Amino acid sequence: MGNVIGMARLVIIYCCLLLSACSDVCQNQIISETASPDHKQSVVLFQRDCGATSAFTTQISILPPGEKPEGTGNVFVADDDHGTAPAGSWGGPWVSVKWLDSNHLQVTYAEGSRVFDQTENVGGVTVSFDTKSP
Repeated sequence: MGNVIGMARLVIIYCCLLLSACSDVCQNQIISETASPDHKQSVVLFQRDCGATSAFTTQISILPPGEKPEGTGNVFVADDDHGTAPAGSWGGPWVSVKWLDSNHLQVTYAEGSRVFDQTENVGGVTVSFDTKSP
């Protein structure tokens, strides 16, 4: 009976270690947060770092005021394509965000950025994208 309990404990410990190894190792660092003109939403520009084997990414989310991004951005995700795009001071590709009005956001990003996600409507906000050589 003692052997069975000991084996059960080992199996539980092994499963816990296995599950913890699958957890998200990425971290988000907020670069800027700007409220919409009506203060009902906020645009959050952040860097996402997933460790030494991946490049820094620049990401953008539209969120309720005061909420922090979890996971990837819901508006924009890009990296510098192995140095092709100029980097911002945070390490990922340069990006600028500007509210045009409470329902329209302008995102300008560095030419040469490798874009993984560009969403043109989030929570009723229309998002326009443009490239620029900063």
